[in-house]
Amino acid sequence: MRGPQKDATTELNRWTAVVADAALTFERRWTDLALRRVDPALARMLHEQVEIFDRACIKGTVEDIATQGAGLCRGYAAAVRVMDTGGDNQPVPDDAYQLGSDPVTGCKVAIGHHKGIVGRVQELHGEDVICMTPDEVAVMVGSVEAIKGIGEIKKLFPGAEIIRKYEGEST
Repeated sequence: MRGPQKDATTELNRWTAVVADAALTFERRWTDLALRRVDPALARMLHEQVEIFDRACIKGTVEDIATQGAGLCRGYAAAVRVMDTGGDNQPVPDDAYQLGSDPVTGCKVAIGHHKGIVGRVQELHGEDVICMTPDEVAVMVGSVEAIKGIGEIKKLFPGAEIIRKYEGEST
C-alpha cells in the first residue's frame, strides 16, 4: 500500500484506537442504560456521534475521521464527567459488572459483558477478583460436570439459591 490509501488506513487505525480508549474509560464503569437514566440528552447525542464516526470511518475522508473521532472522544469524556458527578452531585455507581462473593472462602467474581471491566474491578475490589463474561459462566454451567447438576436444579426450581448457612457446611 502506498500514498493516500496508506495514510487513510493509518489514520483510521489510529482514530479507532483513540476512540476505543475513550469508550473504555466510560464502559469499564457504566452501561449506556445508566447514562440514559442520568442524562438522556447526552446519551442520545453520544449514540448519534458513534453513528457519525462509524459513517466517517466507512465513507469519510481522513479529515472526517479525525473530526468525528475527536468529537466522539469529547462525548465520552462528557459522559464520564456526568456519571462522576451524577444528577445530584453524587457519583453514579458502576453498573458495568455485577460482583458476587462467597462469605466462607472469600472468593469474589465479577461478571461483565467485556474484559474492559478487569482494571476497574481489581482497582476497587482487589487483584484476586475473578472477572468473567456471561458467556464464560454459561460455558461453565453447561460443561463442567460439577456445575451441570446445579444448572439442572435451577431449571427445575428457578428461584433456588446456592448458599452456605454455616462455615464448614457444604453448599
